[in-house]
Amino acid sequence: MKSKLRSASDYLLKFLLAFIVIVFIAGYTSLSCVVNKTIAKINDDIILQTDYERVSNPVIEQLKSNYSDKMSKEELDKKISEIKKELLDQMIDQKLLLQEAKRRSFKVSKREIENGIETVKERFKKNGEKPLSPTEAEAEFNAELRRQNYTMSQFKDKIQDDLMINKLIELEIISKTPKVSEQELKDYYDKNKDKLDEPEKVSVRHILIRVEKNVSIKEKSQALNKIKEVQKKLKSGEDFAKIAEEYSEDTGSAKDGGDLGFIIKGMMVKNFEDVSFKTQVGEISDIFETEFGYHIIKIDAKKAKQKRTFEQVKEDLEKYLRSEKNQEQYEKYIKSLREKANISISDI
Repeated sequence: MKSKLRSASDYLLKFLLAFIVIVFIAGYTSLSCVVNKTIAKINDDIILQTDYERVSNPVIEQLKSNYSDKMSKEELDKKISEIKKELLDQMIDQKLLLQEAKRRSFKVSKREIENGIETVKERFKKNGEKPLSPTEAEAEFNAELRRQNYTMSQFKDKIQDDLMINKLIELEIISKTPKVSEQELKDYYDKNKDKLDEPEKVSVRHILIRVEKNVSIKEKSQALNKIKEVQKKLKSGEDFAKIAEEYSEDTGSAKDGGDLGFIIKGMMVKNFEDVSFKTQVGEISDIFETEFGYHIIKIDAKKAKQKRTFEQVKEDLEKYLRSEKNQEQYEKYIKSLREKANISISDI
């Protein structure tokens, strides 16, 4: 049950340090060659090319990384164009919200700013799955500030602005969103019972030998030979988890013995999914191929589809429908701010 906003608290989080967090997570640093022109004017405020690139470049690079081998160049270019427009619209909305928060003189305490900084610092307490010491985490945070050309003073100002926006959102959106009634919950449940069922699940381990896109026939043959050697070891009775840890080229799961946990339909590429749901518990599949390379899987467990009662899903439904109402209220409020604003946009 996917929503643009998952709950009231998530709604606030969407705006809390929104653009700072995007930049810090992505770690994009190459901004030195950007021409610093104005690309949007919102009343008396402007959005500079450098500010826009700071937000958009990491998102676009991630998009290219994820979809360059799944979309045609035309499709990817169209998607990038759509994302760029969406990001600029979000930045314009951010400006409008901040302008309104300042006009209404919302106050932010020193303690609130310190808590906001700690919220961002939390994201530096791990390097992947590896926990960092407080000293290491602080060093990473400060290094990222330098890479993004933020002084601590500028960063605090940004935190203050975002917290002012949060106060405005709490007052004008969260507090004014109508409550979800019991009847609304029951009506939604009755119309969507099948979608709310607990889906069929399978617990999967896999071994992957990667085959990169456009490799030579020789390289593909070498990968196939490698997975065949792995298969021989499995057929001789060697432990799947140990073999996965040693040979699998899926670094995310290899360290866990190839364990992907429970998957449901729609989570994986089709061929992987088809083999997973056809293979019986305790069985090891034959070699099969996906766009990522050659796989062998083992099924550890299966869970059949299960009906869920209204009481079982009521809490989640309330959060979901509340978030939908929050979204409607937000869009209505932003529309009202845009209608009163003087906005001009250059090509991006």
